[in-house]
This record gives sequence, C-alpha cells and structure tokens, in this order.
Amino acid sequence: MEWGFYCKNEGKLSIVSSFFFIGAFLGLLSSTAIFDRIGRRNGAIVGSLISGIATIIGTWIPGYEALLIIRILQGYGQFMNFTGVYCWVVEFAPSHLRSSISALVLTGWSAGYLVMVLIAYLVTDWNYLFLAVGITNIVLIAPLLIYPSSPRFSLVRGKEEEAKRTLESYSRICNNEISLKKFKLVYEDRVQNYWAQLRDFKKYPTMLKETLLCMLSWFIVAALFYGFTFGWSKLNPDIYISYMFAALGNTVAFSVTIPACHFLGRKKAMILFLIACVLSNLLAMPNLKISGKWTLEYVASLIGSTSIGAAFAVIYLYTSELAPTSHRGMIMSLSSSSARVGSFIGTYSNQLYNVADRRVPLGVFAVLTLACATAVFFLSDTTDRVIPETPDDVEMTRNEQRRAKRYTKNKSHTDTL
Repeated sequence: MEWGFYCKNEGKLSIVSSFFFIGAFLGLLSSTAIFDRIGRRNGAIVGSLISGIATIIGTWIPGYEALLIIRILQGYGQFMNFTGVYCWVVEFAPSHLRSSISALVLTGWSAGYLVMVLIAYLVTDWNYLFLAVGITNIVLIAPLLIYPSSPRFSLVRGKEEEAKRTLESYSRICNNEISLKKFKLVYEDRVQNYWAQLRDFKKYPTMLKETLLCMLSWFIVAALFYGFTFGWSKLNPDIYISYMFAALGNTVAFSVTIPACHFLGRKKAMILFLIACVLSNLLAMPNLKISGKWTLEYVASLIGSTSIGAAFAVIYLYTSELAPTSHRGMIMSLSSSSARVGSFIGTYSNQLYNVADRRVPLGVFAVLTLACATAVFFLSDTTDRVIPETPDDVEMTRNEQRRAKRYTKNKSHTDTL
C-alpha cells in the first residue's frame, strides 16, 4: 500500500509478483538436481531456510529495487520447499488415499494464504509484516525435522536399513509396531546421477512423452490460475476481502477434487475441470448485468477460478503419480518450473483487457484450455495404481495398459460380430 502497488501503479504489482515467479523458476530448476540427490525433506528444509532468511532481511529493505531481489529469493525458496514437501507426502500416501491427502496438502496451502491475508491486515507496517512472515517460515521448518525421509527414496538410493527404520517408526505411530530386521525388501538400486537421469529421458520415450505433456499442461493451468487469482482485486474495492475470497475459492476448488478423483479418476476429472474453465471463458463474453454490482463476467470468473484451481490440484497429483520415484523430484521440478513461466505470464494477463476487446483474451484463454485438455487426453490414467519406482516400471506399466486396452477393444468387436 505504502508504495502504491494497489492504489496507484498496478504495473508495479505485476512486476513484484512476476519477480517472485522468476525466483520460483530458478529455484525449481535447481531442485531438479537437489530432490533426487539429498532427498525431498532435506530439499524442502533448504528451501524454507532460503525463503525465511530472505523475508526477514526484507524487513530492512531500502526501496523498490531491493524488494525485487527479495522477491526472487522468496520465490526461489518457497517453491523449493512446497515441491519437496509435496513429493515427500505423495510417496508416503497409499493409493486409495492419495487423492484425499493431496487435496489436504493443497488446502493447507490455501489456509496459509488466509493466514497471510490476516497477518497483512493486522500488521500494517510492511517492515514488521516481512519480519512476521519470515519468522513464520523459519518456525514451520520444525515438522520437517521430526519426520523421516521417504522410504521409497531410501530404497531407490540403496539405503535398505534406513527404509526399514522409517517403516518401523511409522508402524509405532499407527500403534501397530512391527520389526523388519528379518525381512528382505525387494527393490532396484539405482545410481542417482544427474546427467544419467537426463539421458534416461532419451532411453525411455514414454517417460519423456509424459513429462513433456505434463510440462505443457502445467504451463497453461498456471497461466490461467494466476490470471484468475490476480483478477480477484476487481471483485471488491477492499483488497483484503478480495484475496480472502480468492483463498476460500481455492479451498473449495481443492476440496472438490476429492470426490471428483474418487468417482471419475484423475484423467476424467482433469478434463472435466478444464471443460468447465473453457465454458466459463465463453460465458464471460456477453455484456450482461445481473444486479447492481454483479455481471455475468464476474459470475463466470468465479466459476473459472474454481475450475482452474481444481485442475491445478489434480495436475499436481497426476504428475507425481506418473513420474517414477527415481525421477520424481526432477519431473515435478521441471513441470512446476514450466508452470512458473505460465505464472509469470498470468500476472500480466489482466493487462490485455486494457489494449484489446475483452472477448479477445477470453477467446485465447479458451483455446489454451482446450489445448491443455488435449494434452491430458494423451496421458495414461493413474487412478488407484501403484506409483512406479523406476523408468522401467513406467515403460512396463504403460505397455500393459496398452495391451489391456487393445484386448478389450478386440473382445468388444468380436462380441459385436
């Protein structure tokens, strides 16, 4: 407020927001080599430290230019932290609960969004605001220090005893203590070399194809998601109320994915949410006033924001299930980094309304969403399937799915004859 981001110069708001995503992009590119080396949990701790320390330093920033540097460091650390935590949680979750647990993790993100709005409302001095948020970042490292690393990751790294200790500790938490000393765990030990991982994309074409399709989907979904998010300020003159509703809208969107994924599966749920987003863009085109303050465009924006928020939640889960454990950190980081490019563009998307008829950007958004739905159509469904551990598992599973699909198709054709 003090520097006129919301009241005087909306361009400055877009720049400050986009610099955060530049940092996030750089952090996620770095994470492609971190998560599969030192682990998801340790990578998340490093990210939280970077973000927390940078935010505390921001308490004493002298001006706007210094703020941009702080925003880069905040983005660098925060997305490294969140991606690491998400990969870590997914690898613990059983298949039948994974969609629910994924939604709960993202709902926690929305709850954090609400907390940030509350802190900003209560702490009006931006110096103390940075200090409060930075300290919160550091304090929230505590849960990461308590829980162990993913047993899946330990096995991929060849650390069988560490994986056994992790599983035994969780059995104690569940009041069903077991000992694995006499058990021999079956796993494929892999040498986690960064360049070898990159070469694997050439060796395993299915993994390459699915990664590229996921990166395209993340790019489009993020551009639309952050375009809607930064447009909430138009719905109410009070910026705090606007962003509070944005957080509540995201909470509803993430919660909706639980029944959608349960009844429809990942693939169909994702396509359904994207179609709803296409329809919301088309619905926003007519100039129709519903009441004194509400127009059809605003209603369509609410529908579109909820739909693309749900799609954002599903693509997180979908990608983590498609990627093998050995490459999950790299693939999630690559996908999320492509999303940061989309996020960067999304923060400026509202500026299009100032230079063109609003039907033009709405039409562009509708076409992009259809392109995303097409990309998802060519991905394999992962509903209720065991997540792969290695690229060999990906190739084998997809080949089995193709054979089963051909068998079902041929059988149906034979029965018809």
